[in-house]
Amino acid sequence: MISAVTRLSAPLAQLLRRSGLWTPAMDNVDAAAICTHPLVLNLARNFQDHWRKLEQCRPLALPRGMERVKGAMDDGPVQIRNCCFSARGFRKMHLELASIGPGLNILHAVMFPDPCWDLPLFGCDVVAARGQVSAAVVDLSPTAEVLSPSLNRQLQALPRPEFSEPRQLPPWGDIFSTAVCFIRPRGVEEEQGFQELAVGYLRLLLAEAGRISPDSPAHPATVARRAAQLRYCRQQQCNDKTKRVLAKAFGDPWADDYIRHVLFDEPAA
Repeated sequence: MISAVTRLSAPLAQLLRRSGLWTPAMDNVDAAAICTHPLVLNLARNFQDHWRKLEQCRPLALPRGMERVKGAMDDGPVQIRNCCFSARGFRKMHLELASIGPGLNILHAVMFPDPCWDLPLFGCDVVAARGQVSAAVVDLSPTAEVLSPSLNRQLQALPRPEFSEPRQLPPWGDIFSTAVCFIRPRGVEEEQGFQELAVGYLRLLLAEAGRISPDSPAHPATVARRAAQLRYCRQQQCNDKTKRVLAKAFGDPWADDYIRHVLFDEPAA
């Protein structure tokens, strides 16, 4: 059973570096080592650069063997790279990059806020096959009943390109906000537009995190946000498509553990 992601203190991180036990997940993922699509590469670098600048940013240790994962499917070899951080206001920031066979690239990025903070959950996913992006989604998913008025106003004011092919949300898509962008970008111009929108969402979230202060762990709003985040994680755990892909390469038990304890681990009670 894969254990939950654990926090590393700064002194422990330094000790691990000196001892040679520091793992790749504790540093930035080199996107170019596993993926080739420009949108995946650009977003991976951009997200990690922003995360590294956050106050109290520190690495989170993944279970042994989960930083670099290799498997095989009929379409070819499977490679997965993971890195995780925490920062002031965020319990976990996770970037996953994956490649399947010669042409399929996947990016999954998520920022889980500390439930004490009135912040939405940032999520971005990109799937590219044979040079074409088949799916790209970004959202600031509410962990309260609604997004804060200030953040909502800024979202509405953010320039939003007119994408030619919006996609339909899955049945469990009610966890997303009304500002979710789920598309199949057509051409380099739309890919660039999606990249700018995703980075814009991220910057709005980080600005909001720098503006507000946390509630206490026992505050009713904190309890409600923890419940909302728990629901988000459990709904994402029901994504059969993700499980099918992982199970083909690594088996059902491994796929279940990976989804529940690496991709969408639940907030502590």
